[in-house]
Amino acid sequence: MKRYTVGDYVLTGVSFLGYATPTFFVGLLLVEWFSVDIHLLPPFAPQGTSVGQILSQPTALILPVISYSFVLYALWSRYMRSSVMDNLVQDYVRTARAKGASERRVLWGHVFRNSLMSIITLLGLSLPTLVAGAIFIEVVFNYPGMGLAFYNAALNVDYEVLLGFTVIATLATILGNLLADVSYAVLDPRVRYS
Repeated sequence: MKRYTVGDYVLTGVSFLGYATPTFFVGLLLVEWFSVDIHLLPPFAPQGTSVGQILSQPTALILPVISYSFVLYALWSRYMRSSVMDNLVQDYVRTARAKGASERRVLWGHVFRNSLMSIITLLGLSLPTLVAGAIFIEVVFNYPGMGLAFYNAALNVDYEVLLGFTVIATLATILGNLLADVSYAVLDPRVRYS
């Protein structure tokens, strides 16, 4: 909404930086700054296998979550910004304002809902990385998840584990596309599947 302002330029610059920076590099920089230099946070992720064990070490979650969400913020904010800017100049927005709808209703009832279409596509396509694990984050922070298992299997030339990982990623891709298609019908009343 506040495009071409100082805040927009700052957030756009941060998102371009995050978009251009590899995930593992962000993780390594955070470990260098917050673990090695100022000794504030641990350089590794929680080492538990259950949810309770993982949540019992909240400081160990900070660096992996920040490094993964920084890259996701960069990707998703660019899509959302472009989609909102495209929808703000559409005729239905002008019509809603002419009918006397409040700015809040125009933004949340019309613009935001229609802007979510590109985010739903992106969410459906990013489901495999969420399910299969962020390989680089798990390797950098030594988190015992699917990504680290895939990395170790690739180093040890363990074809069975690599094949199983590929099957899970394929199923997650199919499920993500299905969820995106179903979400289109929920968000956009013009889309109906028969």
